[in-house]
Amino acid sequence: MAQYFADIYETVSSVLKGMQITIKHIYRKPVTLQYPDERQVMPERYRGFVHNDMTKCDSCNICAKLCPVDCIYIEAEGKAKERMMTRYAIDYNKCIWCSLCTENCHTGSITMSHDYDHSVYDRKTLVYEFMDPADGLIPCHRATRVDMGWWVEEKKEKPKPKPPVEEKPAAEAAPAPEATPEAAPEAASETAPEVAPETDKPSDDKGAE
Repeated sequence: MAQYFADIYETVSSVLKGMQITIKHIYRKPVTLQYPDERQVMPERYRGFVHNDMTKCDSCNICAKLCPVDCIYIEAEGKAKERMMTRYAIDYNKCIWCSLCTENCHTGSITMSHDYDHSVYDRKTLVYEFMDPADGLIPCHRATRVDMGWWVEEKKEKPKPKPPVEEKPAAEAAPAPEATPEAAPEAASETAPEVAPETDKPSDDKGAE
């Protein structure tokens, strides 16, 4: 019986809570956006479609390795100074908007945009190619990027280690002053009263008659 009334109370209270939210919006004016001419303003930390600035990307592969669904495709050719990036693509069919790629990009080239409306008719078009090899390959080596005028992250100079401070030896204790002979006995002898020398006391024995 107690459970029966408890269920009734829970049902009524949940309905009242829902109606409170509904009643608050009865007297508010409706908000209508004339899409696509008007767009909703998203918060600053909104995670929209991932965007990569190819002028900063140096094909380090960190974003592709950290992606949990393997939706980032990076291809390069050559080695060392001759290494060139030939492809950078993101498959939005797989992307889960976790932002792991943006948080670990050391150049800051890959970011989460505020774009939220990529409606398409074919899923293949959601594999977005960020570069066209016909326009030219992107150098990956730092020195090559500098020579070709590409963006390069400034090196931060490490602070030089300070030389170890030599500990100065503790100051030697000052020698104790030499003890002067105590003048107390002399003073005592000078101030002590003179004692009269002892004299022979007369004996009590009478002489022989």
